[in-house]
Amino acid sequence: MKSLITTIFLFTTSLSFAQFSEKWGDQGDGTYCNPVLPGDYSDIDAIRVGSDYYAISSTFQYSPGVVVLHSKDLVNWEILGHVIDDITVMTPELNWDKINRYGKGVWAGSIRYYKSKFWVYFGTLDDGFFMSSATNPSGPWEPLHPFWKVTGWDDCCSFCDDDGQLYFIATNFALDPKTDKKYNIHLFKMTPNGKSLIMDSDSIIHQSKGSEANKLYKINGMYYHYYSEVNKEGRVIMMERSENIYGPWKKKQLNHVDKKKDREPNQGSLIQKESSDWWFFTHHGSGGNWDGRVASLLPVTWVNGWPIIGEVGSDTIGNMVWCEKKPIETSAHLNIQTDDD
Repeated sequence: MKSLITTIFLFTTSLSFAQFSEKWGDQGDGTYCNPVLPGDYSDIDAIRVGSDYYAISSTFQYSPGVVVLHSKDLVNWEILGHVIDDITVMTPELNWDKINRYGKGVWAGSIRYYKSKFWVYFGTLDDGFFMSSATNPSGPWEPLHPFWKVTGWDDCCSFCDDDGQLYFIATNFALDPKTDKKYNIHLFKMTPNGKSLIMDSDSIIHQSKGSEANKLYKINGMYYHYYSEVNKEGRVIMMERSENIYGPWKKKQLNHVDKKKDREPNQGSLIQKESSDWWFFTHHGSGGNWDGRVASLLPVTWVNGWPIIGEVGSDTIGNMVWCEKKPIETSAHLNIQTDDD
């Protein structure tokens, strides 16, 4: 099995992508078609460091854990390695002889670069949050650190402010007895080494139906809180912005969704190129289909201070884009490979 992608993904059996049955990734003519990664890359998150792009993805119950990807053009990606060699370091319950945590293990995390290191934080449903750091994204990564033992939380992200203060954002999707609500999004300060929360700094900054997929950005002096939520269309991408990290926030929906046609792009990341234009790297779907959650790249247009994702409609909300000019012209044309020949 030389190419994992080409052997596991067949567009013609998917109603979602039937109209693009033979088109995905780099088209070799300066354009690309979505998905750019037609395999299971759930909860994708990506950053740029210099002229290189790095991404991570959930790996659930599989070892090695937290796949690390690299690209020079946001379209062609290769696997650099993994953050965790053996996920049983989190708990022996993930060992092969238990078989009781299918679909659990490593859930949505974030990759960030600050203080001359790459930082990865992620959550598990049963064993809480973990983190690791590395000076080289190819590894070695620091031994996995148990960050916070907690249940009922997910979708975390770290953030380093201009003054060096570290923050941690995550969703408590379980029912909070204090608020009598689910999906409360909490913001904490972290200790300078990024290995502990300052618990008395806890603040709920948002709550809405299904609100999760958190990312924090600071752009032109303004704080942006990226998240997704569920409305009458389905799971949509939302954004809050404020001059203060604790609010008050103004919010806006960034995209429309059509469950049958685009399968709700949601978890993902804003990425700014060196040349200043912006893109959005995202997954589709619930993960329950045979093809998992494929990953797509969408252009971003700034409208009145909001990063609108996809083709901007008359209502200033974005729509899915299937084919587009490549962000960066390169000669690379990669298919992610397995170790099998």
